[in-house]
Amino acid sequence: MTISRKFVQILLGLIWFIDGLFQLKSKMFTQAFIQQVILPVGQGQPHWITALVNWGATIVSAHIVMWNAAFSAVQILLGIAFMFNFKIRTTIALSIVWSLIVWVFGEGLGQLFTGHSLLLSGAPGAVILYALVAIAIWPKPESSPAEWNHWSVRVAQLSLAAVFALGTLLHLQSSYLQPSGLTQVVTVPWLANAIGQQGAIVSVALAAIEFALAAMLAFQIRLRVAVWTALAVSFVFWWAGQSFGQVLDPLATDFNTGLLMILLALCADPEQFRNFAHHQVSQHRIVS
Repeated sequence: MTISRKFVQILLGLIWFIDGLFQLKSKMFTQAFIQQVILPVGQGQPHWITALVNWGATIVSAHIVMWNAAFSAVQILLGIAFMFNFKIRTTIALSIVWSLIVWVFGEGLGQLFTGHSLLLSGAPGAVILYALVAIAIWPKPESSPAEWNHWSVRVAQLSLAAVFALGTLLHLQSSYLQPSGLTQVVTVPWLANAIGQQGAIVSVALAAIEFALAAMLAFQIRLRVAVWTALAVSFVFWWAGQSFGQVLDPLATDFNTGLLMILLALCADPEQFRNFAHHQVSQHRIVS
């Protein structure tokens, strides 16, 4: 009933493994993967990002079946290594390198420079959060697989704070200070209708919430409240803006950022979840 380091490590491995299986969808072995997944992330970006994405797409396009099989194999092997605790420091290091490669060539740095990116819709890119979670579960030397490394927990807090600080700035982009700007990225129809022409107000309100979370996490102010709120906000974003990664789509490659933000929040204060679990057990025993 505790949130151990090993538990989060296994979850991260499971996500990598499933991502590898997503890569085996039949459409991923066709030019649709290049035309509808890779190339669009370079559009509307600075020239150097577009050039990098296009260069990578050109290389992959020439031998799409071979490259896609390799992408799938890398992710499946990373998942297995995480889940079975195989040379875990090496696995973490390799996963970070792979995450950075995919973030640049497969996600165009999370499309952060398009003027339309939001945490709600998937910024800063799912795969960079895989790297942040991987750093957060870096194990102590000669320690139990369940034990957390205190410096890496602090890194998780600062990483999540940075993500929410970025989210604050993204909500203040001109496109989201327009009356109907936010409704364009909300994927739940009734919620988009409810926001209607109040998009600018809702966007500023979300910016304020994200700024407060960033400050609380960075300076460890009421950390328990901050982490639980971060969990709730991440889930809402995953649901309302990302449709849980649209994993049933033939070209969906991952669960999107919401799930990884939830994992990062678990890493930001794992001790409180143990305390919460113990409290629930104690209450149950008293009632019994």
